[in-house]
Amino acid sequence: MTSASRRNFIKGSLAVLAAGGMINPFSRTSAALAALVQTDARPWEQTMRDKFLGETKFRAVNMPNCTGACGWNVFVKDGIVQRVEPPLDYPDDEYNPRGCMKGQTYHRRVYGADRVKYPMRRVGGRGAGVWERLSWDEAFDYIASELKRISEKYGSETIWLYPPVPATGLVKQGAGERFASVNSFGIGTFFNWYGDLPLNQPITWNVKSEEHEFRDALNTKYAIIWGSDMFQTRMPDAHFFTDIRAKGVKIVYIAPYYDPTASGVDEWVKLRPGTDAALALGMCHVVVKKGLTDEAHIRRTTSGPLLIRDDNGKYLKASDVDPEGDSDTFMVLDPNSETPVPDVYFSDEPPLTGSWSVKLANGETISCSTSHTLFLKTLDEHDPETVFEITGVPVEVIERIAVEYASADPASIWTGTGINHWYHGDLMGRCVIALGCLTGNIGKQGGGVSPWSGQHKVRIDPTEYLHPKKNEDGSERYRPLPLDTTYVVQGPTETMAEKEKYWRQVRCIWAAGGNLFGQASDQAKFSKILQDEIEFIVSPEIQMSTTAQLADIVLPIVSWYELPMDLVTTPAHPYIQLHEGALKPMYEAKSDIEVYYEVSKRLGTGDIFEYNHPEQVVDLLLKTGGPLVEGITLDRIKKERVIKVNMLSDTYVPFTEEVQGKKKFTTASGRQELYKDEDRFIEYGEQLPIHKEPKTATPYGPSKVWREAKKERNPLMQSYPLVYHARHTRWSVHSSWRTTEILLKLDDIGEPLLELNYEEAAKRGLEAGSYAMAYNQHGYVKAKVKIRESVPPGAVVIYFGWQRQQIREGHWNSLSHNPINPIHEIYFEPNFWGPVSGHFDQICEVTKA
Repeated sequence: MTSASRRNFIKGSLAVLAAGGMINPFSRTSAALAALVQTDARPWEQTMRDKFLGETKFRAVNMPNCTGACGWNVFVKDGIVQRVEPPLDYPDDEYNPRGCMKGQTYHRRVYGADRVKYPMRRVGGRGAGVWERLSWDEAFDYIASELKRISEKYGSETIWLYPPVPATGLVKQGAGERFASVNSFGIGTFFNWYGDLPLNQPITWNVKSEEHEFRDALNTKYAIIWGSDMFQTRMPDAHFFTDIRAKGVKIVYIAPYYDPTASGVDEWVKLRPGTDAALALGMCHVVVKKGLTDEAHIRRTTSGPLLIRDDNGKYLKASDVDPEGDSDTFMVLDPNSETPVPDVYFSDEPPLTGSWSVKLANGETISCSTSHTLFLKTLDEHDPETVFEITGVPVEVIERIAVEYASADPASIWTGTGINHWYHGDLMGRCVIALGCLTGNIGKQGGGVSPWSGQHKVRIDPTEYLHPKKNEDGSERYRPLPLDTTYVVQGPTETMAEKEKYWRQVRCIWAAGGNLFGQASDQAKFSKILQDEIEFIVSPEIQMSTTAQLADIVLPIVSWYELPMDLVTTPAHPYIQLHEGALKPMYEAKSDIEVYYEVSKRLGTGDIFEYNHPEQVVDLLLKTGGPLVEGITLDRIKKERVIKVNMLSDTYVPFTEEVQGKKKFTTASGRQELYKDEDRFIEYGEQLPIHKEPKTATPYGPSKVWREAKKERNPLMQSYPLVYHARHTRWSVHSSWRTTEILLKLDDIGEPLLELNYEEAAKRGLEAGSYAMAYNQHGYVKAKVKIRESVPPGAVVIYFGWQRQQIREGHWNSLSHNPINPIHEIYFEPNFWGPVSGHFDQICEVTKA
């Protein structure tokens, strides 16, 4: 029916109604609104208005380690928070509104029953809950005396701060590192300890972690969410994916479990846990065979055309072929002379594939191949049929999504901790990056491989604050001695980077941020260290967390709403925000910076620590923070509250200049290094992105390539046949909010649950609601059973974050053990390159309790 005929039909129908004496339902009449006319007094309206009289409003920022960094308008009456609402003031309206139920209920934590109210010292056994109350002066004096005692007996570097995530509050969190710096203490790591560090990025790009801001999802034509339950763990930004899906952009989700994200996408690709690298390589295989590669991108920007020596697996260098050549200069083949020449970045000249004889400076002749040639051989071993054997993903699905991804321009991949938290998580990530490189999606708006993991990006240079100058020109600064958190728990290894410099036995732990003893992996080992090695534990806390319960002294810290001022950033969006609390400190709470300043005074370093109020530091950070915050002053941010940092483009996209040839990558070759030639990569056969079976959670040969692994059976899985995953939940950020009553009511039954498929539960005679024991050779946890078909056969899931008093027996992380991958130890740069926790790579058995 045409639009004209539709109009005639409607007109004709109305004419029939009129002719029959019926009322035209579309004619206007004031009588239609008569029911809404007020006829009686309604005094309740004034009562409702009076509820809001006298309210004041301040703009706060929620600062958990969730990447949200969401602003909130907080309404206060008579000194008590009444309600909160999103301020809707982000300059790019796509980020309005922001928030989730955690931010909406933070004030419940401010007034929570488990709030730490005053300084306390342990007088009973650790964890017994017997305390004595101290004044602040008594607490400061006691802490200072213990720190002096330990420093004199073992050395100041054995006092070790477990650091917070700095982007969640640059002043509050950075104060801990400044405190460790000026007092020559030690400091730990957080990014790799959590398992969040995507080591594939330092390996490939020599960056800590680079993501497209979430708004860039709006520019993509095809999106793959890979190993990240975005809809459950990235709630303020999940809407970007539903927005693009509504516009017709296809979203594919790759994950073993049917979770909230799987329910909200176009296609869920289910694979065997720990086989993501194989799937990525299978997709790369299809892209190459179908002729869908972006050869210009590979040739110009990746290690593809660089020559590799077949005799030792090393890059060919200028010094190899010329006695006067530079040992740092990488070589490619000149297609005209067929001889090696120094690489010129972004050149279209060198061949991408091939092998040639090369005469060395010593007269020896060897064979060299391009890096890309070697990668293509790896891909030959990962055809879709083989990848189906490994992953369980059907051949048709592998081929189709590979073609869809490679044919879309641009196409994006959004990865997460689901591929980071494995012993071979670096290989998984490298294989996914290779897919982005082959298709030319790196450095492109709407493209990229973005590893959504942690709130690491400070978007400001904090050096002047974290590391005060020792001399006038700043050539020497006060710095803490780092010790990777992994080694505090595991002890040193023979392959530990710079072992002589960094290793020492920690004697004091200052839990500066994060619920270390509540969330830590390897609980069995950690408990033994706490018992045998750690002499003094300080816990500055808002609530009586598991860490506070096991500490020797607990200090009451202000909530965010009582914190006078701070700066907050995140990789999720490109803003720097001013947080400004308006509540007076409750009970006897103090800010972190006050605590560090007072203890430093008693240690004789107060003049170096210098600051005791956040506003002083905000001013310092903005004045010395570098080009990203140039022009952003204290007065300006007080007025505007949320400001976009200075960027090359309106939307933050990493590597745009590199892929345009305007500058090189910061790697040794200046290129995206899909091939690595450090000795340990060669020793372990990981020069190129490959798939290796998980270290533990595999029924096949552990840590072996498929052609070898499939011939073996993992004997450990005979005793522990279930893959064990402790996952993030929507109801808390790690352990924060885990005791908030209103959220506990929403979280199923408000206690830990062991979730199994019906098939696995039936095998074991387990019934829903009954208690069961999940256990392995490391430890156990007792919890109620939940039957859930979204968990595949062969696996068990538990959502984590529970505090000590909420766990019936054991601990959900007592089943985890994180063996250190030697590849992760080639270098050590805190929170940049170090051992990454593989706590998804676990197995267990479940029995009736």
